Amino acid sequence: MRRFSTGFSLVPLLLVDEDISADVRQALREHRLRDAARLLMRQYALSCIEAGNLLNVTACEDNNAESI
Repeated sequence: MRRFSTGFSLVPLLLVDEDISADVRQALREHRLRDAARLLMRQYALSCIEAGNLLNVTACEDNNAESI
């Protein structure tokens, strides 16, 4: 029996989006999701919760829900 992941990831879409910076795409290709989340936070004024939700990672430090 095959098992399928039930998670949904936006990473494949972000990798091919030319509007996403090369730095973010490189971090995603290298599986550095927290780094990519931090870059997205800076570039698009996202909160750590929003960036973390996009990449399915914990992007907030010390339970801080504000930007890093």
